[in-house]
Amino acid sequence: MLSLKYAGEKTSYNISFKKISKNIIQITGDFPVKRKGFVCCRVGSEDVLGDHTDYKTVYREIEGGAQFSNDGSVYTVPVPIVSFTAGLGGTVDGRKVQAVDLYEKLVLPSPLPEENYVFSGWNPEIPETGEINGNVTFQANFSYVETLEEVKEAKVAEMNAVQQQIITAGIDVTLTDGTTDHFDLTDRDQIRLMGLQEQVKSGIERISWHTSDEDEHCKFYSNADMAMIAEKAMAYVTWHVTYFRDLRIYIRSLETKEAVADVEYGMDIPVEYQSNPLKAMIATKARAEQE
Repeated sequence: MLSLKYAGEKTSYNISFKKISKNIIQITGDFPVKRKGFVCCRVGSEDVLGDHTDYKTVYREIEGGAQFSNDGSVYTVPVPIVSFTAGLGGTVDGRKVQAVDLYEKLVLPSPLPEENYVFSGWNPEIPETGEINGNVTFQANFSYVETLEEVKEAKVAEMNAVQQQIITAGIDVTLTDGTTDHFDLTDRDQIRLMGLQEQVKSGIERISWHTSDEDEHCKFYSNADMAMIAEKAMAYVTWHVTYFRDLRIYIRSLETKEAVADVEYGMDIPVEYQSNPLKAMIATKARAEQE
């Protein structure tokens, strides 16, 4: 602990002393801040340990004390540095580094998106007004915009997934005794049905069927029932495979993203995009509904 006496005064104050730089010293303690220069002594002694009579400028006041300079310098609040960067998908054109203290003084650079990208905003969002507290960096964010071809292929994949779900879900078949059974049509089921057609042709009266549900027991079906099951199942699968192929061709012919977005599985495909097999199946279904 030291004591401080201002030049030309007798009153001393207990203080702590710290040299900040070549021209700046820091004094903390209970003392008045004056622009007179001072000397430091040991507490209770008149022996001068440090002559600082040339430190007459208050560099800045701090909590619990002050800093003094001997070259006339005073503390100035640093002007914040604002930087602008660009994220993936673009660049920024303009002043990328600016020293300003107010947001309204900023001159925002122009975001320049690359091909298939759009500017989606600054991160963090840039205030329109107010003080800038400290250095800050703003990044221009860009979002990727799918091309028409990418949108088409995404829709094709979506429709394919729907087709597979519908096929796998299977069909209900009304048997010769008037009862109705449900048949899943996974790939495994379809392969087995194709194999069972040979048994149907050979005239075997009772044909076993193994469902995809492992919790269900196998079951016998008559030759007539199995023939009907196989016929309806294959027709069901053929319909969806044919429909999807034509739907895919139609999707890839579209010229706008909006048109692609409107496509739904089960929609009526324009006649010019219907294959001859699909046209024939549509005509058969129409006749059946009229009967």
